Amino acid sequence: MEAVATPQITRVSVNKGITLTQPVIGRIAMGHTVLRDDKALPVKDDHFTLTTLVQDRETRVWEEHPIQQTHSKADEKLRAIPVRIAYNDVNLNLNNSYTAFDPKKGRVLCTGNGVRARRATEDGVEEIDCPRPEACEYGQRQRCKNFSRAYFRVEGQEDELGTFILRTTSYNSLDRLGSRLNQLSGLTGGRIAGMPMMLVMTGKSTTQSFRDAIQFADLVTRPGMNLISAVKEANDYQATMSQAGLSLDNLEIALRAGLANSAFADELEDVDEWLTDEDLIDAVGQQQGQRNTGLRGMDSLTERLSLLSQQNEEKGAEANAELTPPGQATGPESAEGGGELPAQQELIAV
Repeated sequence: MEAVATPQITRVSVNKGITLTQPVIGRIAMGHTVLRDDKALPVKDDHFTLTTLVQDRETRVWEEHPIQQTHSKADEKLRAIPVRIAYNDVNLNLNNSYTAFDPKKGRVLCTGNGVRARRATEDGVEEIDCPRPEACEYGQRQRCKNFSRAYFRVEGQEDELGTFILRTTSYNSLDRLGSRLNQLSGLTGGRIAGMPMMLVMTGKSTTQSFRDAIQFADLVTRPGMNLISAVKEANDYQATMSQAGLSLDNLEIALRAGLANSAFADELEDVDEWLTDEDLIDAVGQQQGQRNTGLRGMDSLTERLSLLSQQNEEKGAEANAELTPPGQATGPESAEGGGELPAQQELIAV
């Protein structure tokens, strides 16, 4: 009797430079776009929306996924989604990088981790130092941003290998989701695939947000289920997969190989979540009255101070010309601050 040969693990051979990403079957959106003057502008939401991968060409609205109705109640916003962690490898569940896109082609121009970066040039992809966007002249010019992708399986989805993707440039969502996944991985020894959790929208106020409430994503245990129960369910899921002859380890090895096949693990849809600063400022202006913040706010303040200083000098010169007798000194020591008071009054009013 001939021995049965053990099947060899093989992978599809694709051209170098083509990324094979996690199979995405839908989106978890934390905002939407509105059209103004034929330009799509971002609007942040205080709830989630589950969408398909189809977007209306004219309105730029994403088609609602049928599973949205399963998890949202009538006339209520979807602020909590029952999900399952897709993989044991935390970096397959959540990846993050500093990223700059070509907004016309929808492809990545440069991506880095704060230490090293890969940048597309005329001579191909080059590996360079990554000083982070705020200290990178190229990053400032190309609007490089913190960009994250999180992958979850939504309870009730039909495709057992597919995932829903949450794309975000939010530091708060990255901080909370990354911390939760690291904690769960540490507690379970890296066995988190299949764990039932709840993806929730939560909020907080910060100095940077001018004490306005900001919304971000968090990962918590489901109502009526404690952490021990969630871990047991994940263990049961992985044991069932193993007994059926299915290897989660080999699945994740194959996924990592697909991602490593290209210098940039990007998707064409990524650029729709990566918003230009002009669009963001326009949207913030609509919602918050055109408040200048960050580097642009500092530029505005610097320009204002320069203007006031110039006006102060002109007013001081005019006052000295009218009040100073001929031949008397007109230096700063004799003006007694006469030209500074108007500027101080204007600064108080700013």
